[in-house]
Amino acid sequence: MTNRIPIATLGPAGTFSELAVWEFAKQYEHMHYALYPSLQRTLASVPSHHDIAVVPLENIVEGIVSPVVDSFVRQPLQIIAELAIPVRFSVVANHQEPQRVFAQFVAQGQCSDWLAQHEGDVVTTASNTESLELLLNCQTPAAAIVPEHLITEALLAKHEFAQVVHDVTDYAHNATRFVAVQHPQPLAAAQPDKQYKSSIVIVDDQDHPGLLLEHLQAFAVHQVNLLALVSRPTGQKFGQYHFFIELEGHLEHPRVQAALSAVKLRNRVIELGSYVYSNSSSSCS
Repeated sequence: MTNRIPIATLGPAGTFSELAVWEFAKQYEHMHYALYPSLQRTLASVPSHHDIAVVPLENIVEGIVSPVVDSFVRQPLQIIAELAIPVRFSVVANHQEPQRVFAQFVAQGQCSDWLAQHEGDVVTTASNTESLELLLNCQTPAAAIVPEHLITEALLAKHEFAQVVHDVTDYAHNATRFVAVQHPQPLAAAQPDKQYKSSIVIVDDQDHPGLLLEHLQAFAVHQVNLLALVSRPTGQKFGQYHFFIELEGHLEHPRVQAALSAVKLRNRVIELGSYVYSNSSSSCS
């Protein structure tokens, strides 16, 4: 098979990351992917082992995924696409009154309301897949919180669960935003019928009073709408932060270029790329 696109993502099998890979890969005729045990190793595989990595960037409930944002300072990466995956958890049990509930630590935090209403010890697992496997092999009354997409017809046909409770997620609109990243390449020109957002990192190497305000004023003066502003510690000393920023418009848009030129007079800027999004209209016209 030719022209196979090698993609890396976070494992194990059955994660929302794997679901994101399948969604992202619809644009390719052929692709294959590998699952890595950590975000750091997933990102480090680019470009030596994989052309693209698909990683979570932000969850509606948990917020920004810090290891991914921090990697943008340490490693040359370019964001080429984003997509949002709905996060839905369900409960499967081998008994009507389970004594234990297997749940990955993130799933626990996002299904806290259901857990608070049910008795039983919570057993923390390393992954959602492990939660399901522990339940399937458990001989005592137990339950597992697992992603909705793991509750397939094949699973239900093979295992006679005592109960299945769909969508126990605390927030009805919970979702995780994923980004596809690659080794930096020349930026593709903006298409006139597409809406773009761009990402940058302002590196803290010239700190002084009022610095952040000066940067914000540069974007305001040039009418560039900021979509996200996240501070991350540099790891050098207290009070020093890098700023991860998402903004409307393509990096080659004149107003975006003018704003970034002003920012670059004071700090180093890492341009992470421009990519299409469809959740909001662009203010750059």
